[in-house]
Amino acid sequence: MPKRVENWSEEEALAFFHFVHTTYNRAESNAGGGQERHFLIAGRPVRLQFAGPGLIPALTPALEHLKDSPGSPPELTVLLWDSASTGTALPAILSRYLDVLGEWWVHLGPRGEIKEITSERIRAAYHLGPNIFSMIDLKENTALYWVKDSQALPYYELGSPLRTILHWWADRGSCQFVHAGAIGRSDGGVLLAGKGGSGKSTTALACLEAGLQYASDDYCLVQTEPQPFVFSVYNTAKLRGDLDLARFPHLAPLVSNQEREQSDKAVLFLQQYFPEQVSRGFPLRAILLPVITGTEKTCLKPASAAAVLTALAPSTLFQLPGAGAVAIKAMSKLVHAVPGYMLELGPDIAQIPVLVADLLARG
Repeated sequence: MPKRVENWSEEEALAFFHFVHTTYNRAESNAGGGQERHFLIAGRPVRLQFAGPGLIPALTPALEHLKDSPGSPPELTVLLWDSASTGTALPAILSRYLDVLGEWWVHLGPRGEIKEITSERIRAAYHLGPNIFSMIDLKENTALYWVKDSQALPYYELGSPLRTILHWWADRGSCQFVHAGAIGRSDGGVLLAGKGGSGKSTTALACLEAGLQYASDDYCLVQTEPQPFVFSVYNTAKLRGDLDLARFPHLAPLVSNQEREQSDKAVLFLQQYFPEQVSRGFPLRAILLPVITGTEKTCLKPASAAAVLTALAPSTLFQLPGAGAVAIKAMSKLVHAVPGYMLELGPDIAQIPVLVADLLARG
């Protein structure tokens, strides 16, 4: 086993951030300049600055509904590059700065955190498999994102890009990143909480088909003050292969990753096909916990705040590097601010939007 080391000091972590920043600058120069894209996330301006065009078609479709024009100074700037299109590698940097850790990857936290680098100001994570490196300076609100090859990004990163960075950033503000769907109307909607496979995507798409607005099927931002509100982050829908596509066969031609692996979910960017129904967010009226029961009739039953928190918190904490007490506190406050219901799903998915619309009509 490699030798354990102490956490880096704030100064050491910041120095490492600056070094990686200079590598981004080199990548931008190698690519012939940077290209900017602007978005409004949770009502706050965010600038993505790409070193060349390599990552743009991979990471921006999921955010297209939040596209914004340059204007107010960004509250977050993300600098992004890939080695394949810029000829600028990251692994050599990690080897140089983390050689004291030996086989440094064994020091990763359960959600990819590089624990020795993490400080009050600096966060760093490395996701093995897709090999995505993310880092942020929370004082300057500047983040760095690297991947070896944009063509090798997995479907879930295309569908929910920059999730780690946006979570770190939002965690220091008034919003909380959560693993949940969201559907509704401009005057109010519901959050859909539960682990993967619980029926969030089916519920969200059934409501979309019935004319309701769609904010998320998997990840979104929530706040409790000044009122409970859910903000869309991605316009993505993700379907589980043949099972989900059989429920929504007319969506099959719209799938972006037609040549996917059998184990991959099908990804749709709904802004391209349903722009009038993709919402940037709405007030939150309730939290629903979809569950497949096998009963004939779809119905709503009251759920306790404890049950809702149990459905919402574990999957959120498991998927977000560094999520802990702050996230628990935010989610606990949310589940006590709005009512919760079990959404027991029957085989007729057309019943789902009827129940949701009726719930929202009650105010």
